[in-house]
Amino acid sequence: MDYRKRGLVVTARMILGFVFLFSGVSGLLVGSDVSNIPEPMATITTSLWTAGFFQMTKITEAVAGFMLLVGFLPALAAVILAPVVVGIVVVNAMLMPSFLFVALVLCFLVAYLGYVYWDKYRAIFQQD
Repeated sequence: MDYRKRGLVVTARMILGFVFLFSGVSGLLVGSDVSNIPEPMATITTSLWTAGFFQMTKITEAVAGFMLLVGFLPALAAVILAPVVVGIVVVNAMLMPSFLFVALVLCFLVAYLGYVYWDKYRAIFQQD
């Protein structure tokens, strides 16, 4: 990896790591309390919490965010976060378009890490 590009990669990893570690931990600590969440999101959050999907997603976010922060298998962390980010973009586009910009920034950063780590993913897409 080019040294100049390395700084950009580390910056993208750190931003995503902080965002997802904070989101995961705070989501688990707040739990099913939806008093500070706008109404369209409150209904879905309550349903996802009751079904157990919210906890699973927040644990995944926290673990992958931590992996990005410490640099432990960052290519794997980016793959783990990719479907989470797609879900964030879709939910924000449908329920809270005012937050769509933040979701698209996260999507761009994950896509950038996917581009950077493409050599590690190449074997997945090769046909035998």
